[in-house]
Amino acid sequence: SEFLPFAAAWPRVRAGYLEWLAAHEAGGARFEQSEVAREMPYGALTLIGRLDRIDRQADGHSLLIDYKTEPSATTKARIKDGPEDTQLAFYAALMEDDTLAAAYVNLGEKEPTKTYGQPDIVGLRDELVDSILTDMARIARGAPLPALGEGKACDYCAARGLCRKDYWES
Repeated sequence: SEFLPFAAAWPRVRAGYLEWLAAHEAGGARFEQSEVAREMPYGALTLIGRLDRIDRQADGHSLLIDYKTEPSATTKARIKDGPEDTQLAFYAALMEDDTLAAAYVNLGEKEPTKTYGQPDIVGLRDELVDSILTDMARIARGAPLPALGEGKACDYCAARGLCRKDYWES
C-alpha cells in the first residue's frame, strides 16, 4: 500500500533509470555491489554506514553512488558547497581508497535520471574524518559542542538528537 502513490510515476522512473544505466555502462562503468554495509575504524572510533551502490569505472577506480528521489535542484544544491555535503564524504570514509569518485544519481519522475558527481571527494572525505576525530576527542575531554545540525537529512540520521538544534533549543 505504501507504493500506491508512486505506481503512476513508476513506469517513467524505471524507463529513465534504465536509459541512464545503459549510458552509464556504455561509458565503461560496471556494477560491483549494492546495499553494502561497511565499517571503517579510525583509531578508537569506528564509522558505520550502508552504501547504495559501488561501481567500478572504466579506469578501474571505484564510484560510490547514492540514489536520490528528489528534485534535481535539491541534488545540485547538495554538491554546490562540497564541505557542506557530508553524506558522500562520509560514505567515502567507509572505503580504503584514495582514488575513488562519488556521485548522486537523481531518479527523476519528471526529469531524466542524471548523475551529479561530487568533485574532490577524497579531499572532502579527509576533511570530514579530521573533523569527526577532532570533535570526538573534544567530547572525550568533556568540551561542550555547539548544536550544528539542521535540515531534512537529519530526519534520517541514527544520531538524531546529538547535534540537532531543535533538541538543544528547548
